[in-house]
Amino acid sequence: MTTGKFTRRAALATGLSGLLLPSVVWPQSTEREIEGGIGGTGIVGVLTDFGSLIVSGNDVEVTAETTFSDDFGALSEDDIAIGDSLTIEAAGPQRALMARRVHRTYPVVGRIGILSSDRRRLIVNGVVVRMGDGNHGFTVGDRVAVSGLWRGNEVIGSRLSEAADDLDLVSGDVTRGLGTVRIGGVDVRGLGVSALANGSFASAVGRYDTETGTLRLERLTKQRFTGAAGPLARLSIEGYLDTTDAAPGYRIAGLGHSFERNLDLRAYAETRVLFNGAYTGRFAAESAVVLPETIAERRRLLRRLSLERG
Repeated sequence: MTTGKFTRRAALATGLSGLLLPSVVWPQSTEREIEGGIGGTGIVGVLTDFGSLIVSGNDVEVTAETTFSDDFGALSEDDIAIGDSLTIEAAGPQRALMARRVHRTYPVVGRIGILSSDRRRLIVNGVVVRMGDGNHGFTVGDRVAVSGLWRGNEVIGSRLSEAADDLDLVSGDVTRGLGTVRIGGVDVRGLGVSALANGSFASAVGRYDTETGTLRLERLTKQRFTGAAGPLARLSIEGYLDTTDAAPGYRIAGLGHSFERNLDLRAYAETRVLFNGAYTGRFAAESAVVLPETIAERRRLLRRLSLERG
């Protein structure tokens, strides 16, 4: 099994729990591809530093060919800010990753309906958002774009910014019920919804009806990764686990990709975790590091991990 410098030693050097997960068997050719950097690396997490882009402990360089976007259109590198939740498709070996596509992936965009007295708990289009810092400058009625990670049907927010478009958005896991389809806990209706697979990733842009609690979509995206860096060979994912009926009993909330079935993930069920490993059609996670909830501590830890990899 190939893990590079991201091993038990590197993880434990941070002073927090890090474990190698049970080994997963995949073809030797895949191991060679990983070692040589052939095939893309898919990264999902929150931007913690610049210099290059430091996301989920990965130091990713930006080139003239890197494209920037969100679900409302093209962006520039200058539009990206600390705290943005990003999906990155990168090429090259693990120690020299080059971003081909950087997509700002908002869990929810819409109007603040409720704001707690300490300003840390918001409800945006029916979605509970929990912020670590209440000094965000927004109030009830404002339209905001929420960066962060799903934890169940809530979002652990990392940044709030002014919504740049008058359309609403929700992105995350698809949950199908009896006559209903939800994305990240929000009911969605419109053309294409009926074809969404349970447990897959989707992003819906449209208009949220506060009376019915339904997003009536105008356009729909059904994949998180587009192949910008070629077929994925590895994943590096920051997030929280959700329980599922299928083995191994957990998935990463909002990701839309399943783990290999033989992994034992019970130790990480209640925590924020960084998983790294091969992608074989499923996420063959090799290592896991528990991340602190405190923003400053998490930023220091991920910076140390990026230096370990360098």
